[in-house]
Amino acid sequence: MIERVDKSVDKLREELKDLAIEIHDNPELGLKEYKACALQVELLKKYGFEVDEKYLGIETAYRAKYKGAKKGPKIAMLAEYDALPKIGHACGHNLIAMVSVGAGIAMREYADEFGGEIYVFGTPAEETKGKKVEMTNKGAFDDIDVAMMAHPAYMNTESVRLLAIKSYSIEFFGKGAHSAASPEEGLNALDAMINFYNTVNALRQQTKPDARIHGIITDGGTAANIVPDYTKAVFNMRANEEEYLTELCEKIFNCAKGAALASGCKVEIKKADEHFKNVKHNKTLSELNVQQLEKLGLPVMKLGNMVFPGSSDIGDVSYAYPAIQGGFDITKNALCNVHTPEFAEYARSEYAIDNSMNIIKGFVLTAIELMTNPEKLKEIKEEFNK
Repeated sequence: MIERVDKSVDKLREELKDLAIEIHDNPELGLKEYKACALQVELLKKYGFEVDEKYLGIETAYRAKYKGAKKGPKIAMLAEYDALPKIGHACGHNLIAMVSVGAGIAMREYADEFGGEIYVFGTPAEETKGKKVEMTNKGAFDDIDVAMMAHPAYMNTESVRLLAIKSYSIEFFGKGAHSAASPEEGLNALDAMINFYNTVNALRQQTKPDARIHGIITDGGTAANIVPDYTKAVFNMRANEEEYLTELCEKIFNCAKGAALASGCKVEIKKADEHFKNVKHNKTLSELNVQQLEKLGLPVMKLGNMVFPGSSDIGDVSYAYPAIQGGFDITKNALCNVHTPEFAEYARSEYAIDNSMNIIKGFVLTAIELMTNPEKLKEIKEEFNK
């Protein structure tokens, strides 16, 4: 079977490479990924998928479906394709699109032979609005049994645990005045912001090791000789447990309220970007995928209970349905962080394309296992339901 999968995937190589490079060289920000979306839809239609474009009213989302000749498990691949401001595909989402689209196409013949339905979902704006959250809430994935994807990294890994994240804007409203002539008439919104920032820094000493608090001041005033009447910051809070993250956010809100009280200003706290849940790990599905990668001769790092200090909207999917997101090497194991110009260069390299093809083969073999071994799918669902 491995030799057969090798051949069925390898014959797609040039088309998939063209897809990845074209998306990489034409980076588009979240919810503006018109070209990337169109390229994927065109390729999926070519290979017989029924595609719903502008899926659920989201301009750059899609759902592609291939119904096999026989009944069987409903397997979904999740594609991402948004870029980052200024540094383009420094998270390698062009490769995620390549892997998910390629795996979906290569799974078709096995769905016909063994039974199954293959879905590829185009999920926009992972870096910001996290449309998987909206898509999950609207029932986009209600027809599936499992969801799978893989993310570029500097090593091949089993499915990665990720942190939950909540994002808020903090705005202080004061009263402007001339800084020299009548400072006593002002209420300094910048003082409130600085006090808030410093209080948050003090709070870090009493947070759990997995917690992360990070933010920026986006508006600090207009001129040095005017008492600032308005300031704004955006803060992200992360933690491994949803319950603790809620508690942590309450402490951040209290820091803001205290700073407002001390300065005489008013404060408004609003949701900024979409909130993501932590990833609910499905060990059975992850191990099944790892076994297929190892059959292909790929080294795969086992992570145990380690939690990666990042976040993704696949967390919300994983709470609703069994889902995995492994990591795959695009740097020849050279240590390189995502969201850097260097990683963006790796994301269009020949080595990245080659290993992406290996990851596609691993997903196809995993799908075949799910199609031919109903007990394994039952085990995956039993773990999820626990």
